[in-house]
Amino acid sequence: MLFRSILGGTLGMASLTAQTPGDTLPGRPITTLGVLRAAAVVDSVFVDRTLRETTVDGGDFTAYLMARLGVTVLPPDFGIRVATDDSLLHIGGRLADLPHEVRQQLSQLTLLFPPDTRIEAQVVLVRAGKDAMRFHLQGISLGGTPLPDFLVDPVFREIGRRYPALTESGRDLLVALPEGATMRLVRAGVFLKGQ
Repeated sequence: MLFRSILGGTLGMASLTAQTPGDTLPGRPITTLGVLRAAAVVDSVFVDRTLRETTVDGGDFTAYLMARLGVTVLPPDFGIRVATDDSLLHIGGRLADLPHEVRQQLSQLTLLFPPDTRIEAQVVLVRAGKDAMRFHLQGISLGGTPLPDFLVDPVFREIGRRYPALTESGRDLLVALPEGATMRLVRAGVFLKGQ
């Protein structure tokens, strides 16, 4: 339902898998088309109920969450990737892979690091009441070193002010679920189960 009118034309031209031939970086890509794929699956489980349960690719689901924040178009060479396990979304790439606007927002944290430094956000998924889930930014690491909260918190509070879909801390995105539905992280992505 959410992107149904766009899906009709787009999915005929693209494969439903998120795998790009020649992918060599760890994790799954975050793409604009991934928003459409994830939206179709979310609608199939939670709205239309044509699927009782399924798993959405981690890169696609992250693209879907980004769209909820207002990021609707990603460059085709967007280098940030997503790996999932049973407890975390690992969203990472090189500083140079971040869009210019994001690099500016994070400049207080990244100013002294070279562009090829790896940045990774670790995001957990926790229940937030009976009808919502919370994607919570647990931490950020640069070059494999976790950044302390006293450095991260002011930056993300400012991001929270810019993106109203986030909580005031800038670390949380709440996603409403139908009553009785659930979602959880798995190795293949984000598992969705309807009523």
